[in-house]
Amino acid sequence: MRLELDVTLTRGHFDLATELSVNDTSMGLLGKSGAGKSTLLGLIAGTIQPHSGRIALDGKIVFDSRKGIMVPREQRPVGAVLQLDAPGSDETVRDSLVAAYNRTLKQRRLFRLGYLVDLLELEETLERRTDQLSAGERKRVALARSLLKSPRLLLLDDTFAAIGNGYRGQLLPVLKRLQDELRLPVLYASQSLGEILELTDQLVVLEAGKVLKTGSLQELAKARGMLRYLGMRQVDNILAVSIQGHEPDSGCTMAYTYGLPIILPLRPRLKTGSDILVTIKSGDIALSRHYLQGISIQNQIKGRVCALVPSGDSVFVQVDCGSTLLAEITPRACRDMALSEGDTVYCLIKTHTIAYMSEVDAPPSQRVVQYGDSFYLIDEAGMHDEQGASTLPAVRH
Repeated sequence: MRLELDVTLTRGHFDLATELSVNDTSMGLLGKSGAGKSTLLGLIAGTIQPHSGRIALDGKIVFDSRKGIMVPREQRPVGAVLQLDAPGSDETVRDSLVAAYNRTLKQRRLFRLGYLVDLLELEETLERRTDQLSAGERKRVALARSLLKSPRLLLLDDTFAAIGNGYRGQLLPVLKRLQDELRLPVLYASQSLGEILELTDQLVVLEAGKVLKTGSLQELAKARGMLRYLGMRQVDNILAVSIQGHEPDSGCTMAYTYGLPIILPLRPRLKTGSDILVTIKSGDIALSRHYLQGISIQNQIKGRVCALVPSGDSVFVQVDCGSTLLAEITPRACRDMALSEGDTVYCLIKTHTIAYMSEVDAPPSQRVVQYGDSFYLIDEAGMHDEQGASTLPAVRH
């Protein structure tokens, strides 16, 4: 699928003038709120009409202001899950999905209806009207409809956040397989670089309705003035893991990620075989040239250096470990290790620096810390001594 787009649009105080070309490559649309990511996807999908310009998909013109061409959304070979889609109708979820399935030619169908119902856990919603669904349920139905259409281009607008992070581990392998085996490109819009890197390291950086730069993370990092748009310091690595078991005596939960073992903080409530998501801050990953014996760090994940991204007093090292990990180290450490692209490294991750996605927004638990010669209890109210008297300001952790 080749996308060629050169359009302009004015909406109130917002002006969009964008030129973009995509050829069988998944790309992430990265930009702050209001940069134009959702608008750009709407223009491609056909939910928004440009004021002028041209859009072509595989050489077929779907919009041309000079020739008066405006192909409606339903006739475009595009699947889209957009933030600005209209609310649901009075048809049932079953009728909506069946209609999408039946409109797709048999020889072009990529998915069975039942598979997507199971994958997106839609069984309980099938007899409900789409206008009675929650926002997350509606997005899951929209994603199922988009995939049933067997599109040649898939547009996703911050979809993981919209449908719930719990589905991320189930959907990522499907999306990656679509890219790798069926050459179905995905345009994924997000404010999170870490989220985009789960799908692709090819980026389109947007600001104020304009494309500032396109290219790989490595290429953009070398471009002058680009780093501040990449939000590197906000990157949390997100890993899909499969729970293998628990060792209460060792204080650990055992798991695998992309075939590699990983040791997590103990969570006995997690079912063996279940798939979950964990996060690791880039600054919590150390690097080593070799596997290290006799140290307390339990996780040493082998990978290959894909890119070195200088950023002020840090260097972000992009490591391919089956999934992409970003490790933040100092320029001195990078120099002393003589790191370069293609090198084999081990990502060293302390078990207790790994956070469960389901617990990210949970209130902080109490901790006991030593300060001077005394011990103190830290909670949301502040720091207290053994008698409960407040002694120091609250500590965020």
